[in-house]
Amino acid sequence: MSMKSLRNLLSGLVAACAVAVPFAASAQSTTACGEGVKAEIIKTLDAAASLSAGEQLKLEAQLYDKYKSCGTIDAAQVPAADPIFTAARQCGAKVSALGSLFYEEMSCCGYDPQRRTFACPVKIKQRFGFGGTPLPGSRVHVLNCVADAAGVLQPVGADSVHLSDSKLSPTWQFAVVANATDNLPLVQPMDGQARRARSILSWNLRPTGCHYQPIWGNALDYAIRLDQ
Repeated sequence: MSMKSLRNLLSGLVAACAVAVPFAASAQSTTACGEGVKAEIIKTLDAAASLSAGEQLKLEAQLYDKYKSCGTIDAAQVPAADPIFTAARQCGAKVSALGSLFYEEMSCCGYDPQRRTFACPVKIKQRFGFGGTPLPGSRVHVLNCVADAAGVLQPVGADSVHLSDSKLSPTWQFAVVANATDNLPLVQPMDGQARRARSILSWNLRPTGCHYQPIWGNALDYAIRLDQ
């Protein structure tokens, strides 16, 4: 290699490092609500496991009101250069709602029209904050919505994945896989039409609608296509 080529290579590496370091450092590194807050939520919901579905949702709404500032404060700390925005763009998506990203985040989702199934990888970023292992642990929920003819998002399917604290070092990729079971005309006919979709990630508190603002998690808007 000539001296000129070597200088060019070194200059390129220096420039790449200058860009990469601040980009990597831009991710959220602190949180307003620590492990103790999440442990209280886990304890409260675990004790309510025998309640009816309606009573559980009412309890989750109370917990949401009590702790919603946790997401608001953390979201304000997420810089515009955070890697999640780049990752979402690379997936053809846009981050449409932002809560705390300290514990988990979702930057991509996809849809299988033949199986009527959504799949959303969830990046777990901490080894703590998810509950005792293996139980009670906690759940990461994803609600999936599709826009109707008027452009109004309607829920079509939701599911969750169970996880718990670990001694292993993160990150890990979990996935929430959900079948479309509601408002099925929105994902039919399978004739190649495009639809606007939104998927909402929320830790341990189930999203209650397509404009739900998660405390822990985020939402993505993206396009799906209804191919045979």
